[in-house]
Amino acid sequence: MSEHVTAEPAKPAQGLSTKGAPPEDLILVIAREFQVPIARVWSALTDPAQTPAWWGPRGFHTPRESVDADLEVGGLYRACRVRDNTGEEQWWSGVHTDIEPPNLFVFTHAWDKPDGTRGFETEVAFELAEIDGGTRMTFRQGPFDTPDNRDGQGQGWRESFDRLAEHLRRRA
Repeated sequence: MSEHVTAEPAKPAQGLSTKGAPPEDLILVIAREFQVPIARVWSALTDPAQTPAWWGPRGFHTPRESVDADLEVGGLYRACRVRDNTGEEQWWSGVHTDIEPPNLFVFTHAWDKPDGTRGFETEVAFELAEIDGGTRMTFRQGPFDTPDNRDGQGQGWRESFDRLAEHLRRRA
């Protein structure tokens, strides 16, 4: 497994809209390689039954019953991660905007505020490619409103992807 993290000019994945070239430092890019077939990575990304095994950084869990997803273009999703030591709930939601199994999964993402409104929205894209018996995953999210928000999301995603790698190894 390897990882490359960078902020790069907006060269979005197919389906990831830039809405007119945002500043290059507002796009989060994380590339990971997994030594499992692409179908297994795709399944882990899109199967709500697998989400509790890897969604969220360490110190959080995502209960299966909190995940509501309509896996089709235009379909809505909503989920909650729970902070392990306090029980604090953090909900997020969005719309699936491009789904091309097993290579491309794109959706909007926003944290839900306590008053029921949605926070700042970004677009998320997972691109999967077969490589030498494994899978290269390129993750893009943005544009963010600030570099600090990009970095905070990046830390959480990297920990989630560490958990995803552990989940994929356990299912081998």
